[in-house]
Amino acid sequence: MNKLLNEANRLLMNMNVDYAFCGGYAIELFLDRELRAHCDIDVSVYWEDRDFIIEYMKNNNWKVYEACGNGAVHQIVDINDQLKIKRNIFCIRDNCKFVKLKPKSEKDMYIIDFYDEGQAKFDFVEFLFNNKTKTDFCYARNIEIILPLSKAKCFNADIPYLTPEIVLLYKSTDIIREDNHVDFEAAMVEMSKAQKQWLKSALITVNPFGHPWIEYCG
Repeated sequence: MNKLLNEANRLLMNMNVDYAFCGGYAIELFLDRELRAHCDIDVSVYWEDRDFIIEYMKNNNWKVYEACGNGAVHQIVDINDQLKIKRNIFCIRDNCKFVKLKPKSEKDMYIIDFYDEGQAKFDFVEFLFNNKTKTDFCYARNIEIILPLSKAKCFNADIPYLTPEIVLLYKSTDIIREDNHVDFEAAMVEMSKAQKQWLKSALITVNPFGHPWIEYCG
């Protein structure tokens, strides 16, 4: 499996919170093979663990920035000073060449930009925060769309990942991006009938006027 992914998992498995890799890497973990190049590493976690994750990453020599929209990020220097505008945070090591940060006039505010060639070293990781109940994973863009926690996460060896139906639901909002089509087509070959049916139902709920992927879900 990908070297960067293994490095990330070694760090996160000692964090003692519920996490799962998501995005394109999750599709590869499901398929148990490399599929394409990736821009970065995305990790699904839960809102209740946010402060602990931030402190854990800072204590392991990472700088933490919360996304604020329109390319702006806020560096979390004090755990009690958070904006919580978006559901994702970026953790960056010093000398990371994957991103560049341009200071804004406001204190601890920056404009973030990403280099097109993607991530070469494990010096960047993005956490995306989701909600859950005692029994279910809740889709962030519509909390009425749920999947039992027991079905929301799987493992490839000791590496946890979000199941493909959840990952593809998130990817369905950006069908212009070619990588998302590659992931969808590859995953559909291996997904179970139940997984496809859940994705189809969720796509219909989110897209009542139709979505190009619906007809391929059976």
